[in-house]
Amino acid sequence: MITSAEELDWEKQIKWFKPEEFDDPDYPGSWKHLDPKTIILMDWLRKNTGWPIITHNKYGLHGCVCVKNKGHALKSRHYITHPDGASAIDFHFKTNAPVHEQVRSILCMSGFTGVGIYYDWHWNNSLLKVGFHVDRRKRFQLWVRDKGKYIYIVR
Repeated sequence: MITSAEELDWEKQIKWFKPEEFDDPDYPGSWKHLDPKTIILMDWLRKNTGWPIITHNKYGLHGCVCVKNKGHALKSRHYITHPDGASAIDFHFKTNAPVHEQVRSILCMSGFTGVGIYYDWHWNNSLLKVGFHVDRRKRFQLWVRDKGKYIYIVR
């Protein structure tokens, strides 16, 4: 059983990502703090949707592992200091697929237990049709954010 991301065999187990895609941009190698099952689920999601996934750790965005507790909610699963460990990824698909198909793939196929759907994220100076937060929490939770307002559907 794999207990840390360092134990992953990136050549055999992970096809669609490189470790640095999960780094805190200020701390190269910080991907090692991420829950390995999160990485495996992301790779599985990429394979089964056929859509490239853009993790939001690029360009100074802290959308994967966060070493310093800033920029997210106090108990964020992005932080390596979270009691259950870091297990969160923010991302969007690089696809023209309809939004409802993208949302369905996350809810029905991904295996993540924390899902946020965001209609107010910008990427490269453009508003995304939809972006996602996923994590591995003990109880399923689903929320939507639009124009800065959070709506919890399952809490």
